[in-house]
Amino acid sequence: MSNGNLTPLQTGFSRVFLTEGRARGDHTPVYMGCMRAGGIDWSLGDITKIECPSDKGYDKFVERGKSKGAADRPSTSLVGRYAADLESELARLARIGCSFDLHFHIGVCTDPTLFNTFQKAIVFEEVDLTNYNTDDIGALEEGERSAVNETGDISAREFYEVLMLAFAEVAGAIVTNEVVDVVVCDAISCGECDNPSDGCEKVFAIANSVNESPGAIAELVFTQDAGTTWDDTEISSMDVGENPDDLACVGPNVVVISEDSVSLHYADKDDIWAGTEVWYEVTTGFVGEPRAIYSVSPRHTWIVGNSGYIYFTEDPTVGVTAQVASTLTGEDYRAVHAYDTENVLVVGNNNTVAITRNGGTTWADVVGPNPDEALLCCWMRGPNEWFVGCDDGTLWYTVDAGANWVQKNLPAQATIDALTDIQFSTPTVGWLSGYTTTPAGRIWRTIDGGYEWYVAPEGNTLLPANDRINGIAICPGEPNIVWGAGLNDDADDGFIVKGA
Repeated sequence: MSNGNLTPLQTGFSRVFLTEGRARGDHTPVYMGCMRAGGIDWSLGDITKIECPSDKGYDKFVERGKSKGAADRPSTSLVGRYAADLESELARLARIGCSFDLHFHIGVCTDPTLFNTFQKAIVFEEVDLTNYNTDDIGALEEGERSAVNETGDISAREFYEVLMLAFAEVAGAIVTNEVVDVVVCDAISCGECDNPSDGCEKVFAIANSVNESPGAIAELVFTQDAGTTWDDTEISSMDVGENPDDLACVGPNVVVISEDSVSLHYADKDDIWAGTEVWYEVTTGFVGEPRAIYSVSPRHTWIVGNSGYIYFTEDPTVGVTAQVASTLTGEDYRAVHAYDTENVLVVGNNNTVAITRNGGTTWADVVGPNPDEALLCCWMRGPNEWFVGCDDGTLWYTVDAGANWVQKNLPAQATIDALTDIQFSTPTVGWLSGYTTTPAGRIWRTIDGGYEWYVAPEGNTLLPANDRINGIAICPGEPNIVWGAGLNDDADDGFIVKGA
């Protein structure tokens, strides 16, 4: 952003929303019409020099390094009018002592009470009140008459900004076949151990093969510079006509699974960047065809597939082990997500849901939300709080591990054909992909933990024309970047889009 594009914020153009109990799919953000936000204070830790004696002269020293102190929690204050006839909301929250979430929304020409209409939103997550006070409540003389304000000082676990997005198609020159999925394989780096990165620059996507003559092998498409330039390579361990289903980065490798080959395929990421990669196929342990993969760590990866198989691997290069082999259900599993190394959720055809609480030592069936429908995607926001998307275009939510399910209605719900992927980049900001009956691909966004979803992008811009979005990718902790992959609007070419 150049200074020429900056619009200075004025204090009258912000409003406060408060979510008691923190942002969640069943918690409503409440407009606080008689409150304002104070200034933001965020100490990031003092820098201390590390010195050594100089070899240029006695009693001289040179800086050889630095150490950084611990960062403080972000803090600000809420200021409101102290009511003469109503209970103080700030005092009540102080007495309860439970954490909540805050949004400070900035806008100009829109209704300030509409939560999803904004120019920018400042989000404070896991907020705690640290002090409460009021102005003088009484007056002794005429000149002391004034409105009485109350102030709550707050400390938050996290603070960040949510921006309006614009979407642009990328990699169009080299993506000629439908793109099945996309993943970000990056981490923030200041350059000490890797090239500098904001954590959202290295992206991989997989595209289908071409079976007609002349055939083409499935390919991996990738960028190292956040989408400015792209390259591609054939997944040489796959045959013509074998399509990829899903991919993940596991340790040093990119891992691609294929239902058609009944196997996984992997290559070293650094070798892919260098153009010297060798692809290897691993069939060990597979019986039911693999359909989806999710990796929590290099030693904790789950793969699910047809006929009710759930696989686990500590090292994909040597194979997988079946934790469940059609014993729960004979249905095909379609998606898997792990909240951590112990809690893993799996969903599939015919309303199938399975859960483990011990990393897969035991699994249990759960009654799904949508009888007779295929469940295509899932996300665990917590051990008991899940979202599930279906092939009839409906989105379902539970806070009690499936004992009760609630449908979350989406804009123009009746036109949605299927939901294909769901991911959260922060506890507050989440993304959902799918397509409509038109056909047209869609990406939805939530900025309140899934309570309400709206079609992205915001404002007057549109998602580039496409027939469907098969998958999305996020950068953990980054609320303002999302990648989408699917089929172009000519029902032939692949499609990759970046929202930022």
